[in-house]
Amino acid sequence: MKVEIIKSEAELESVTPFHVDKLLWGTRGIPETYGYIGFVPGDAFYLKMVCRESEPLRTYTHDMEPVYRDSAMEAFFQFEAGINRLQAIYLNFESNSGGALLAGYGKERVYRSYFSKEICQQFRSTAKIEKDYWTWNIRIPVSVLEDIYGPLHLKEGSTFTCNFYKISEAREIEHYASYAPILSETPSFHLTEFFETAVITKKH
Repeated sequence: MKVEIIKSEAELESVTPFHVDKLLWGTRGIPETYGYIGFVPGDAFYLKMVCRESEPLRTYTHDMEPVYRDSAMEAFFQFEAGINRLQAIYLNFESNSGGALLAGYGKERVYRSYFSKEICQQFRSTAKIEKDYWTWNIRIPVSVLEDIYGPLHLKEGSTFTCNFYKISEAREIEHYASYAPILSETPSFHLTEFFETAVITKKH
């Protein structure tokens, strides 16, 4: 996966989109889901995800609630900073169409740490419902990443791993899909060994 360097968030939709289209664990179909990710050096990663879903399920209204039980889009990231990747911390960002954000970090699915209200404000996470689709935008500041990992020296050629998801655990619309395939019989998005390698590249 290539993550293109951009000058500002305004350029985000000019990068090559990625598609969340790997159906998982018996899922037969999902609403079309895709996204854009770009990197502004010294500032942040910018992500926009789009789901062509009308009237998405949204029951949770506060940050740090289990939005994956609604209809949600998610982005997971892992950086190394000199640590064995399978032992490194990874971050999860999850949003429903109402804009409720679940965001945390840790080395495994359980015992995760959750970001404070003050840090969440830096993410500027927003969701917007349109007539037949909804969108989610989030900013992931380098400063927040380096508070967790230490200096990352992110620049052209730097690599990290990530995956992006569409999910609902609600029984009536239950579905699971990912950008990079997950080769596991047990449903879990928290499997870092299946994250895709991303390379920061110049924009063409």
